[in-house]
Amino acid sequence: MKERTKQVKSLPCLACLKWKLRQPLPTEEHHLLIGGRAGQKRRGPAYSVSLCGWHHRGEIVDAIQTKFLMTAIYGTSLATSSKRFKATFGDDQRLLMETNKRLEMTT
Repeated sequence: MKERTKQVKSLPCLACLKWKLRQPLPTEEHHLLIGGRAGQKRRGPAYSVSLCGWHHRGEIVDAIQTKFLMTAIYGTSLATSSKRFKATFGDDQRLLMETNKRLEMTT
């Protein structure tokens, strides 16, 4: 595993932090894309941000939860509605800046 990947996964989810929520799932590394739209190429290894499984891929915590309930508690996920996610939690550049700032604080 690459060093940045390990470091990003060690950070808390940026969206959960913004809303001061207890993170429902482990942190994952979300790779930013050229143009910021699904299906496009990744910007490169230095362009990744820390998001939990819900905010990254819309993963539901357990069988009792629903997508509606997860959204009500944690806000929208990037996978469900990227426009709403970015309006709520920040665009790619903002998230990248916050991730890099947190990485600098840990080294």
